[in-house]
Amino acid sequence: MPSSHAALVACLSISIGFHSGFDSDVFVLALCLYLITVRDAVGVRRSSGVQGKVLNVIGRALSEKGLVEYTPVKEVQGHAPMEVVIGSLLGFINGLAFAVL
Repeated sequence: MPSSHAALVACLSISIGFHSGFDSDVFVLALCLYLITVRDAVGVRRSSGVQGKVLNVIGRALSEKGLVEYTPVKEVQGHAPMEVVIGSLLGFINGLAFAVL
């Protein structure tokens, strides 16, 4: 699935760029929001998912040995880089269509 968050903020940034100008303060703010969202989708959430998997493996191993009682943590996956790129492209196309039409 493409990243809907990346699509939304890409569409927002492009629409603001066409409406207010690409040199406006509002566009720069929207672009910063886009970059933060993409960084979160690809980097932070993905690394949290990897850490969750490792914690579950360690917890299960300790639980099987009877050392601790373990409840698995949620493994949030995040997006693959290609999913973010496709979401950004979809957002760009939608923002361009709304700005031009």
